[in-house]
Amino acid sequence: MAQNYKVINDAVLAVDENNVTDGDSAYNYFRNGAESYQMSFTSSILNYKMVADIMPSVKPNDREKQVMDLLHHVYNLVLDGELHLAPISKQPQRVLDLGTGTGIWAMNFADQYPSAQVIGNDVSFIQSGWAPTNCQFEVDDFEVEWRYSKLFDYIHGREIAGAIQDFDKLVQQAFNHLTPGGFLEFQSLSIELYADDDSLKKAPFMVQLTHDVQEASIRYGKRLGNMSECPEKMINAGFTDVTCKVVKVPTTPWPKDPKQKEIGKYMPQASMSYSYALLSKVMGWNRDDIEVLLAHVSEELKDLTIHTYLKLYLVYGKKPKIYN
Repeated sequence: MAQNYKVINDAVLAVDENNVTDGDSAYNYFRNGAESYQMSFTSSILNYKMVADIMPSVKPNDREKQVMDLLHHVYNLVLDGELHLAPISKQPQRVLDLGTGTGIWAMNFADQYPSAQVIGNDVSFIQSGWAPTNCQFEVDDFEVEWRYSKLFDYIHGREIAGAIQDFDKLVQQAFNHLTPGGFLEFQSLSIELYADDDSLKKAPFMVQLTHDVQEASIRYGKRLGNMSECPEKMINAGFTDVTCKVVKVPTTPWPKDPKQKEIGKYMPQASMSYSYALLSKVMGWNRDDIEVLLAHVSEELKDLTIHTYLKLYLVYGKKPKIYN
């Protein structure tokens, strides 16, 4: 079937042939073994919203909040400081941030666009006590029927794939709550690992981890890594000018490009700690087995001859100005 949306693919990442694996100063955080990837018994940023369903009594601790903010920094590097790709109005009035987490994106957006009234929602209140006057947070589940009486100019969702049971319903609700000419944008990392060479063969434990977490999310009913389906879902809901940009995000600092290398330094802490909630509560693994797997993963992440990356999907679409 012909593709009826615009796709922008990232270029091949050049490898730094001068990489040093053992003793590299960038890897001080590996010294504690698998602990660096566990954070706690909850989970990682890529599925912490799913954890809120599986383990509702467990709230993100301070370290996990720092990891959420660290991933925001990774996005900041990837997007060169931009908070969005959608060509929104220079003076948006109402903005909704789905699954806001610590609220850092919502607060930054409110600072950048003082004309906007920004609402950030999430299933638990974990934001800081301070926020710009044009930014507010609320405890809400974006999967239930929305109760907003006023329409939004821009709706944004970052790293919420693991919190979505009915993706079509979510996209349709967003469409219904946008002003004509308004934009919906999703930003999310894939869970699948990729490599442009044959080095993925040297990372069997990383592949196993991502496969098992993906399988757990499917069993739970909130599949991770489903953003590749987002453009078609937006089109089916009525969006036009749908654009999907796919960016390669290195999992370690193996690339030659300085910016990509810096991104890779943060990624193990920001996104490679998927584990406990899904593997234990859904797959039935015991803690020792999870820790053994994560220890093997940590060793593979030290090997800079493994050139793996995740795909970051940046997808947006516009509600037609004339819509019946």
